[in-house]
Amino acid sequence: MTSGSGVHGTHRPLVAVVAYHLGDDRVARWPDGGFGVPAPYIAALRRSGARTAIVSPGEIGPSEDILEPYDGLLFVGGGDVDPARYGAVPDTEHNYGVEPDRDAFETDLLLTAERMRIPVLCICRGMQVMNVAYGGTLAQHLPDRPGLLEHGVPLDGTETLHTVTPEPASYLAAVTKSGDLTCSSHHHQGVERVGDRLRVTGRSPDGLVEALELDVGHADDPTTEPWIVGVQWHPEETAEADPAQQSLFDALVLLARLRGSRAKPEGSGGRGRDYRIADPDPGWAERYEAEAARILGSLPPDLVARIDHVGSTAVAGLPAKPIVDIQLSLSTMVPRGAYVEPLRALGYRWVLDPWDVEHETFSRDIGGERSFHVHVCAAGSTWERRHLVFRDWLRTHPDDAAAYATLKRKLAAAHPNDTLSYTDAKAGFISGIVEQATTDDDDDASRDAGQGTGTGD
Repeated sequence: MTSGSGVHGTHRPLVAVVAYHLGDDRVARWPDGGFGVPAPYIAALRRSGARTAIVSPGEIGPSEDILEPYDGLLFVGGGDVDPARYGAVPDTEHNYGVEPDRDAFETDLLLTAERMRIPVLCICRGMQVMNVAYGGTLAQHLPDRPGLLEHGVPLDGTETLHTVTPEPASYLAAVTKSGDLTCSSHHHQGVERVGDRLRVTGRSPDGLVEALELDVGHADDPTTEPWIVGVQWHPEETAEADPAQQSLFDALVLLARLRGSRAKPEGSGGRGRDYRIADPDPGWAERYEAEAARILGSLPPDLVARIDHVGSTAVAGLPAKPIVDIQLSLSTMVPRGAYVEPLRALGYRWVLDPWDVEHETFSRDIGGERSFHVHVCAAGSTWERRHLVFRDWLRTHPDDAAAYATLKRKLAAAHPNDTLSYTDAKAGFISGIVEQATTDDDDDASRDAGQGTGTGD
């Protein structure tokens, strides 16, 4: 169950994968060694629709120039991070595979990727590099720590499986939407002191830190913030059979696609999906009713809290992209298989939400043209309320609806063939309406509460 790409266009993003050193004895007839990346990482990225390129320590030039061609960045496993980078005395009995030049290279790339807003997924050693890059430290040999589970042994080819519990409202929980994860692990080091600006987002049952993310706080728009996620286990090893593990690569590739599809600052056209603005069509309401019936017939009744026609096609007289937006509110978003598979059986393409634990997106084409978007959300969520508030405001405030229509046509002319820039440019208007409508609702509730308090006198 791999997340589709069609909602955001057909651009295949280029993801850089940092290689590690291969010794002189690793490959026959390579007397001077080389660089390599295990195949499962590449296979997982390709299943998600990415193109891949291997970059290696020793690249010449500023890290900004090295990253400029790429839309995403993946750090893979490998040997231990040099203890000198976090001020520790080396454990000479247990340290192995230390690559100081790789440590420095990956650290520079990571901090530059944050500035450039390039999404990054850091796996096993990669998460340890991430923690040290932000000022954290590592426990150099976990088997010396009493009370810990078996976390595997590097280099011996065995597999250790254990569960990881994602923290609520984390990117890890948003990406996987599966509850506890079953993870393949083989590492002898782990996070000790968590780095600055990092947030712990997953732990194994023994309390060991298993996932980190760069903490962007309560960002008004997380899509404009860095997405840097680290996991201590090896999702690539089980991703082909486990959708929750594959979703980590799906998220990285989706974010890379979004970044690569947007118009460059000096350009007027991106590589997003084509679109058009159509005159109001009374048939949009009928299309919603018919499609809503199909959707409701495919899902367990106790899963669905409500279904609504939202977006511009739900407002009479408003021009819109001729795509009917449907909001499907569910009693629970976990596990996602309960709704992903039924909707895919109806012909929908699924795109995960890498930020929001309470939302996923689906789309369906008819005759090669985008015809329906389904926004699956948690009942009572912020996502649900925001879209209902905006729709209802436009239905009852014709002047604002007319202003929105004018804006949409203006933006469509300014951003042809670039639906992402078109959508981004509308965000300020939509947020202003939602804020005004929400403030008015809160004021009404306060007045009602005040009147209710006074009736007892």
